[in-house]
Amino acid sequence: MKHLLDLFPLVERHVAPPVLIALGPVWPVTQLVAALKGVETTCFQFDVYQAARLREKLTQENLTAEVVTAADLWDLPPRFQTVLFPATAHSDRELKLDIVEQGYHVVAPGGRFVTLSEYERDTTFAPAHKKVFGKCSEAPRNKAGSVFWSVREPGDRPRRRHRMTYHAKIGDRPSLSFETWPGTFSYGRMDDGSRAMLEVADVRAGDKVLDLGCGAGAVGCLVSQQCGPTGRVTFVDSSVRAVKLAELNAAANGVTNAKFITSGTLTDLPPGEFDVVLANPPYFADSEVGRLFIATAREVLRPNGRFYFVTKMPVVTIPEIVETFGSVESVENRGYTVVIARA
Repeated sequence: MKHLLDLFPLVERHVAPPVLIALGPVWPVTQLVAALKGVETTCFQFDVYQAARLREKLTQENLTAEVVTAADLWDLPPRFQTVLFPATAHSDRELKLDIVEQGYHVVAPGGRFVTLSEYERDTTFAPAHKKVFGKCSEAPRNKAGSVFWSVREPGDRPRRRHRMTYHAKIGDRPSLSFETWPGTFSYGRMDDGSRAMLEVADVRAGDKVLDLGCGAGAVGCLVSQQCGPTGRVTFVDSSVRAVKLAELNAAANGVTNAKFITSGTLTDLPPGEFDVVLANPPYFADSEVGRLFIATAREVLRPNGRFYFVTKMPVVTIPEIVETFGSVESVENRGYTVVIARA
C-alpha cells in the first residue's frame, strides 16, 4: 500500500477518536497511526506474530497505539467512533467482506466504518458497505485507490458469520467435516498439499503428533484417527482465529486428546516431546516461516521421531532440511514434494 497516505486525506475530516485500524500489513498500519497524530488508536490483528512485529515497529517510530489480537473483529467492544480498514489488493475477497460485516459490530452508533482500497476501480466495497450499513459514501476517484465510508445508524443487526464447510478423508478412514472462516489457511476446501502430506505420513497408534501451522485443524483431526485415543495431537498456529477454529473442528469431530497453542515464535513448545511433526508452510510467503518450522521440528522431536514437510519448492527446502537433520527422503505426490526427515 505505497499510496496509503494519499488516500487518508480524502477521509481525514470524517475520522473521530477512538479509532480502530482493522488488520493491514505492518508498515501501512504504522503509517496510518502516524497520520492519526496521537489520537486514541487500537490496531487489530488475527496473528500474534504480526501483532508483535507491529508493536516493535510502532516503538521504533515512537508512535503510541494499542495492539490487540482476537479470533474475530466483533470480539472487541462496540466503542469505536471510526474503524479504518486498509484493504490490500492481494487480500482475499471473502476476508474483505467478513471484515466489513464484523466491523459493523464494533462501530459505536453514529460512528463510521472506512475502507481504504488499493484498487482505483474497486467493485467490492460499495455493495458490501450498502448491504451491511444501508448506505455508502465514496470519495472521488483517485489513482492511489478508492475510499468508502458508512455511518452506523442507531439500532442493531444480527451477526452474520462468513463460513464454508468441507468434508475430507484420508484413505478408507471415515470422512470428517471442517468449518472454515475467511483469513484462515485453505478456506473452503482441503488443501492439496496437506492431502499429499497425509497420504505419505506414517502416523501410528499412540503417537504424539504436532500439527505445525494447523490452520483450521484439518490435518490434526485427520491424523487423530491414526494415533487414536492413546495418542495426542497438538495444534499450533500464530493465528488466534485459526486456533479457535481448530478447537471447534476438533470438538465437532470427536478429537478429545488434543492441545491447542497460539504462538508466533514456537519457543513455548516442549523439546523432545513429539513422535511426528507435520508441516505445510505457505510456500508463497516469506521463507522465514519454513525455516522456523524446520528448526522447531528438530527441537521438539523425540529420538527417531519423524518430520514431514510438504513443499512446492524442493530445490530451496531440501538443502535447509538436510542442513538441520542430515539425510532426508522425498516423495512426489499430487504435484508436491513431501520431504521426510528423522531426528
